[in-house]
Formats: sequence, C-alpha cells, structure tokens
Amino acid sequence: MQNSRLTFVSFTASWCPFSQMLLTSFTDAAITYKDKYPERKTIWGNVDCMNENELSNKYSINKYPTMKVFFYGHLVTEYRGSRQVQALIDYVEQMENTTSLVKLNEVESLTQWQRYAVPQKGTLILWFPRGSPPFELILKAIVLIHDRLTVVVPEVSNLLEHEEHKLWFSLDGEHVQHFNGSVTNFKEIMEWVKQRSEGMVRELTFENMEEMVEDGKPMLILLRKKDDKETEKKFVEAIRRELEGDLLSKVNPLMADGGILTAVLRHFRKDVNDLPFLLIDQLVHSYPSPWSGDEIFAKGNIKQFVADLFNETHHRKLHKKVDELLKKILAETERIEKQAELEDQKTEAPKTLKKQESLFKQLKPGKNRYSFAKEEL
Repeated sequence: MQNSRLTFVSFTASWCPFSQMLLTSFTDAAITYKDKYPERKTIWGNVDCMNENELSNKYSINKYPTMKVFFYGHLVTEYRGSRQVQALIDYVEQMENTTSLVKLNEVESLTQWQRYAVPQKGTLILWFPRGSPPFELILKAIVLIHDRLTVVVPEVSNLLEHEEHKLWFSLDGEHVQHFNGSVTNFKEIMEWVKQRSEGMVRELTFENMEEMVEDGKPMLILLRKKDDKETEKKFVEAIRRELEGDLLSKVNPLMADGGILTAVLRHFRKDVNDLPFLLIDQLVHSYPSPWSGDEIFAKGNIKQFVADLFNETHHRKLHKKVDELLKKILAETERIEKQAELEDQKTEAPKTLKKQESLFKQLKPGKNRYSFAKEEL
C-alpha cells in the first residue's frame, strides 16, 4: 500500500448479507477498472473483519460494510456513496485525479499569492514548475488534507526558469513559513503540512457530518449566517489565539450554516436571529455557550469554554440543572397532591342509597314450566 498511490479497501463480515452484496459489485468493479487502466497501480482490497480483528480495530470498523481510501498507505477518507459497479469505478477515477480533489489557484507572480488567502483555511504556496516531480509529490501529500487548504501555484506557462523554487505555508494570509526539508521525501512533506494545518477550522456540512462524528472528538461548532465573512474571521482568529497545544488537539473546531442546521437552533430554543451561536457537542451531551454576538470572541471566553468541558464544569452544571428541575417537579407534585387531599376533605360524604328491587330476578325460570333448576334435579 505504501508504494501505491491509491488503495480502495472494503471492510466486510462474512455473516453480513450486505457485505456479500457489496463484495459482488466491488469485485466486478475492480476487474473492470484493471482492464480499463492496466498501467495503474491502484489496489482494490477486501478485509474480512471476522478473521482480521487487528485491522478492524485499527481502522475503527463498527459497521459492515465500510469502504475506506488510502494514499500511499495513509488513510484519507471513507467512501459513503453508491455501491453500484459504475459508481465505484467513477469514484476511484476521481480519486486518481489529484487535480479533481485539490483546487489549484493560479497566479502569474509569487507576489500575488495573498489574492486567494481565506480566513478559515491555511494557504499553501507550491512554487515549483507544474508537472515537475516535486510538484506532483507535494500534491499527493496535500490530498490528505485538501479540504483544509487553499493551494496557490504558478500558471502552467510559468516555468520558473529564473526563480527559486519554494514551498510556503501561511496560516493568517500575511506571514509565511518555509519548508526546509527534502522535496523528494513524501512522508516529510506530509508531516510538515499536517502540522502546519493542525486545528484548522473546517466547514460542517451534511456531507461530512458522519465523518466528523466518527472522528470521536468533541465538536466546537459556531453556527453563523451564510457568507458572514466577518464572523468567520473573528472565530478563526479566536481559535488560533485561544486554543493551542493539548487543548486544540482535543476538539474539532467547526463552522456551520445556521440557516441549514435549524433543527440544532430549535433544540436550544433559538432561531437565525440569534446567530452567531456557539456550542460544544460532546456526542453525548451538548453545551451551549452563555454568550451572544461579539462576546463569543472576547479574549479568554472560548479558551475557558473548551477547558470547562475537560475539567467537567459543564457536566456538573448540567447535572445541577437536572437536579434543580427534579426538585421543582417533586415540589409541584407534592403541592398538587396536598391540594387534592384538601378538596377531598371539603367534599360532602355521599348520602346512603335506598335499596331497590332487582329487575333481573324477573328473568328467572317460572315455577310452572320445565326447568333444570338445581332443586328440581
């Protein structure tokens, strides 16, 4: 796998009927793909999780079937699309084409790289001739975190004949960090880029929501209005200022369109007029922040909000609210019961009822006709 650019793996269980259905189409797709592209080293593989517990646990397989994509042995993403033969082939063709995954922003001169810098993403300046071995190798490394980066490259016609080749990274769109390692070492490039983009604020969508949840980290989510660039900028600046090191590695900082995730707002009795709205979702409990508007981004607020998750302050406050609510419910129940007792005492006892002759006794068998009455047997 480390020598293959792309490996597409299905994780299945022999007892699972859906796994068996997938294996049929997965195998057919692999054969068709190999016939179509005999020169490619793409690997199609299957793991029987009943026999390979170590691999199953390593990649956190908790549902069958699951399909994952690897680049040079490094896990990139999980495939959640159609399981039809042609859909599987189309997906692998797309993943083989690096430029379809990584948007390349072309500039004429290196001085123009800031034109494409955006607040929530890091900017990678890949200043090597297009198609050169270092250029292609760096692109392969970028694929692993392509959704967190804005990539700036020279125009195709610019061969950089009289310019120094560079690999830069900028977190804020102003200052740059230089890569001083080997541009022929894939692992070294990949680690450098990943370290630079650690803790990058990502967009939460319906498409990647399952992936974020399966990551297992608590999600620090800012719901904001669509295209509210000023709020986005403030949030990104606050994350970079407030969170670092161990604290940053423990959470997933995310932004989402509050106009789409209205169900989340309704859950907290809010609407789009209350945006921006910050919360932490621990995948067990959710904790809304106590601030609104620019208070969210005030110095120290986000740092304390995240720290309180791990020192269990949020959890204790949640249980305190539940205990208070239970006390109110019990007090109200006792009040209602006492009130009912008082009302019962005020109500007069019912008068004694007069005896009335039964009408049903008239339905008894007559004495002058045949009967199986016990006394006559």
